[in-house]
This record gives sequence, structure tokens and C-alpha cells, in this order.
Amino acid sequence: MLKKILLLFFVLFVFLMFCSCERYGTEVEDMMIIEGIAVDKENETFEVTIEMLNNKQSASADSSNVGDEMTLIYSAKGETVAEALRLIINKTGNVPTYIHNKVIILSEEVAKTDITKVLDFFERDYTTQPVTLVCISKGVKAGEVLKANIGKDISKSEVLEKILNQSAISSITPETRLIDVINTILDETACVTLPAVSLENNGETKTFFVEDIAVFNYNNEISYYLGRSSAESFVKLLGELKNGTLVTQDEIGNKATFIIVDGKTKYKAEVINGIVNYNVKIKMYCDLNAYEGDRFKTIKSETVEVFKKNIETETERSITNLYKTIQINNSYDILRFGRRLLQNDKNAYKLLKSDWQKNFKNSVIMVDVEVIIRRIGEESYHE
Repeated sequence: MLKKILLLFFVLFVFLMFCSCERYGTEVEDMMIIEGIAVDKENETFEVTIEMLNNKQSASADSSNVGDEMTLIYSAKGETVAEALRLIINKTGNVPTYIHNKVIILSEEVAKTDITKVLDFFERDYTTQPVTLVCISKGVKAGEVLKANIGKDISKSEVLEKILNQSAISSITPETRLIDVINTILDETACVTLPAVSLENNGETKTFFVEDIAVFNYNNEISYYLGRSSAESFVKLLGELKNGTLVTQDEIGNKATFIIVDGKTKYKAEVINGIVNYNVKIKMYCDLNAYEGDRFKTIKSETVEVFKKNIETETERSITNLYKTIQINNSYDILRFGRRLLQNDKNAYKLLKSDWQKNFKNSVIMVDVEVIIRRIGEESYHE
């Protein structure tokens, strides 16, 4: 008897499993596959813009009936981000899924208030991926970024994701995944940074441009921007150096361009007479990419040594200047140096963290850069 009952339950289970595909919302054409989300704010009202795949086109036998756009854009306003997104559902009639969402774009107006109020929805929604990238739109509404004409049959969100990833790989801006942003916000002594995207005219179309870094204060509100040179030093000091470009000169002023092929940053934090001292060592491995001098001839070892010393000196100077800039601008610890102290001296961290903004402002940094030039093209093509 028991076997018959178990067999009956098994048959019912299999039946339900095979019939589940008929439920509403499981067909591709019934889903709102979101690629990108932009959030704007005016007074107390949020405007959310989404880019979704035109999945009805791929699901239809006759795609001419559903348009030839690769993606579709929808917007709605609400008192909260969650409400605005729900109103978009009423416009599309589709069931939303955020699992494919690539970017979250926040406008400067949104960034002027506590961004945790916006990011809370994405942190709580179980389909949101923690690797979703977060950025700021600079000089333009966030929704305009997703609406920008950058070419036909292109997903703006996919293009922006690639640009942000490449910017991080090239050590121009740091990587800012949703999980990174949330962890930084939860860090008692750290402040958030986000890459800033702007639009540039390119004839009849637009192009995305990512170069600056938006700096947030301890209330998670935007404070100021770091420009390109400061941003590149910031990435080096943050310990996220992957590769990049360096330009220096030889003894008589001929320019040489080097490619950073790898980089490592080590830290040592100690408290001396109540002052936090940071010793930072940065090692960069470089290859010569182009050189103006010697008409394609082999580069002398003395010149290579000049390159090495110039790069080390300039990098140390630019990083030290960046550190002073951060300290002068209200000492927001965007470098997460409080955590560096915690890792090196827990007792000192416990004593200093309650007034970390002041203690970070009084901290001292010593930077030591070592450059290893791996390849210079020992023999030119003509030799």
C-alpha cells in the first residue's frame, strides 16, 4: 500500500513539472529581460528608465510585426524606485527579471541624496546580480544615457558595460560592482566612488565617455570629481592596478610610451605618536610601446635607466599629490585606508575609528614605486 501511495505522489510530481512550462511568465516573450536601469530624480519624484531586450522580435515568426529594434526603452515616475519599476510593468505587460541587468546609472540629482535609498531595492531583489555595475551620469540625465543614439541594433547597456569594464582593466577607473559599493557603504570608515559616464557628440550619433570618478561623502552623497590623472593615481593607490599607459622622456626630451602589463601594491600601516603612517610600495612591470628617439636603433641602457627613474619619480609625486587632494577635500576615505589599519593593527583601529575623518586627515603617507622595464625591443626591425 505504501509503495502505491509513493508511486502516486511521484506521478503527480512529474506531471506538475512537465506542465509548469505553460504557466504565465515562463515564455521568453512574456518576460521583461532588463539590460540597464537609469534612475533620475526631480524634487521627491523618481523617474526610472529601463532598457529591455525586444524578445518578442526573436520569439516571433514574423519579426516585422514587432519592430526591428534590438532593445526597447520604457520610463515611469514614482515616489520610489520600486514603484516606478512596477508602473513600467503596466506599460509592457511583461514580468520583469533583473538577472541580466548589466548597469545601474544614477543621475547627479540622485547622487545628491543618500544613494542607499535607491540601491536598497537592488540589494533586496533576489534576482539582481551582485556583479551589476554602478555608475554616475555626468552633465546629462541618467535616462538620456539609455536613450542615446549610439547606432542601430545596439544594446546601450551592453556597450556601457564593456566600456566600464575596459576602463577598469586599463586602470583608468576602479571596478564598481553593486556588491563593492554596498560593502564600501557598510564599511564604517570608507566612502564610495563611482565612475562617471558622459555623452559626446559623434556626428549624428553619441558616444559614451568614461574618465572621471565621482567621490561621495560619509552620508553617501556626491561631493566632487577626480579628473583623469588623479583617477589613474587613485587606481594605483587603491591596489587595483592591472595595466595602463605611461609617458615619459629621455635625457633630451624625446617621449617614450610604456604599457603597464602588471602591477602590485603593498601596504603597511602603523600608528606613531597618535598619527597613522602608511608605507605604500607599488611595483609596475612595463614594456616599451613607442619611442621618438634614435631613429629605430637599439636603445642604450643609460636611456632605459632614465626612463625607469623618471617613471618612478613622477608616479610617486602624482600619488602623493592625490593623497593630499583627498585630505584637503574633507578627508573622505575613498581609499579604504581605515580597513588597511584594521588589518595591520586592530587595537589602534578601535581607538581611532570613531573620529576617522579627522585621523585620516592627519595621516602620513610614504610612497615607494619600483619600475621593472621588461622589453624595449632590443633589436629594431631594420637591425
